[in-house]
Amino acid sequence: MPGPTNLTDRIAQLRERKGGSPILRSQLPAEPPSPVRAKRPPAERKMATDYFVVFSYGLLVVALCAQLALLLWLDIS
Repeated sequence: MPGPTNLTDRIAQLRERKGGSPILRSQLPAEPPSPVRAKRPPAERKMATDYFVVFSYGLLVVALCAQLALLLWLDIS
């Protein structure tokens, strides 16, 4: 029989084996139940720096300053 061609075939072949997995056949000793811990809400992840947004806001600030400067210059002269 030729070997499996991809990972899916390999997994299917391992599942169909007669003996099964030795790990799945072994019985682990029963552990005492652990005390119930209060679940903390997951920590909020910090967003990565978006340089395009920083650049866009920088251009907006420059444009607003230039417009203000032009308005003041035209009003004074």
